[in-house]
Amino acid sequence: MPVVSKEAMRQLLEKCITMTVEEVQKQVSDPLPTQLYLGLEAFGQQGKESSLDEVLSFLSRNGTFPRVVDIAVRGIKDGRTFIWIRPSGHAYVSDFSQTWNIPAGMGPFKNIGLMLPSPIWKRPRPLSARDLEEAGNRWR
Repeated sequence: MPVVSKEAMRQLLEKCITMTVEEVQKQVSDPLPTQLYLGLEAFGQQGKESSLDEVLSFLSRNGTFPRVVDIAVRGIKDGRTFIWIRPSGHAYVSDFSQTWNIPAGMGPFKNIGLMLPSPIWKRPRPLSARDLEEAGNRWR
């Protein structure tokens, strides 16, 4: 079985982020910011902004990776689309057949879509950028 490279993981993560933002954009009346704010919800990184390289250093270890990595938009934070990244607590694996892998070929990356605090989630659709800014400011 070939080792999954960090570059392959980067491409899949970027693809899942793009898919997630595109899906969420359909629920928001205003354009989402193109700049991203990445938040890793694990490894003591909660509440901190992370770069893509930092996220990948936690998610890809010597050809192994989490079984599932949830990707969601949690709002707009600091004027950027807040991408929330949460790996599962399972042991790391080295084979995509042991991951979420839906749709096929996505490995561990799972598009959750939009995740908002309940009071904002219950608002009528489409949501506004202001709604997402309010949501983004709630996550610390």
